[in-house]
Amino acid sequence: MYELYKTSNYIFYFNENSIAEKEIKQIAAEQEQSFRHICDTLNVNFNETIEYYLLDSPKEVGKLFGNNEPCNGFAMLGENKIYAVYNKDIQCIGPHEDCHLISLKINVPKSDFLVEGLAMFFDKTWWQIDNDMWTSYYMSKGFNYTLGNLLNLNSNDFYDIDCAIAYPIAGSFTKFLIFQHGIEKYIDFYKCKNAEFNMEFKKVYNIDFYDVEKAFWKYIKEINVPRNVKGRMDKLFEKHHDKN
Repeated sequence: MYELYKTSNYIFYFNENSIAEKEIKQIAAEQEQSFRHICDTLNVNFNETIEYYLLDSPKEVGKLFGNNEPCNGFAMLGENKIYAVYNKDIQCIGPHEDCHLISLKINVPKSDFLVEGLAMFFDKTWWQIDNDMWTSYYMSKGFNYTLGNLLNLNSNDFYDIDCAIAYPIAGSFTKFLIFQHGIEKYIDFYKCKNAEFNMEFKKVYNIDFYDVEKAFWKYIKEINVPRNVKGRMDKLFEKHHDKN
């Protein structure tokens, strides 16, 4: 039986005597702030309550989700439910999963690069390091992906790519696109129903995707990653690679 805590836009569920219970007021404040930021940025009115399950382990998340696959966090689309780990080592809170639910009011794009890119735009970081820095790091390591191909990949193909690589790159490019061309055009692009995203991109932005991608990689190339940060990135990526 879960304990619960209600706020304006959430009902939080958590285990009795858990870390989540002890820190629920801070957690709730952060989620409400994330909620308002996402809604304001995307110009979305989201009048439904989100049920947020703060669980003790990835195994518990997988069990509640239904596939028994350990997972740090997951948004149940269409049900306004989020399952997330919150313990001393993993705190899966913030805007990412909430963005998946709120952005449904705009569209359900057929490109997971778009879906995850928008969530990562709000996250801003991966492993507490800026998405742009990770993208620069991967570029220097020779992990070169054609973004037009990533944009047009189906779900299975996108998620076959290492999430530690694909997610920060998607978030970095989304930020670049929004900062360079504005949120209004991005939302128009996000509304696209056609799976031929390169074609839809040209209609919305009146420019070839290739030209924007070229400008993006030029921007990334100019990013300076401090030596101490790069050393931390090496260790984080090696640790992740060893686990997988």
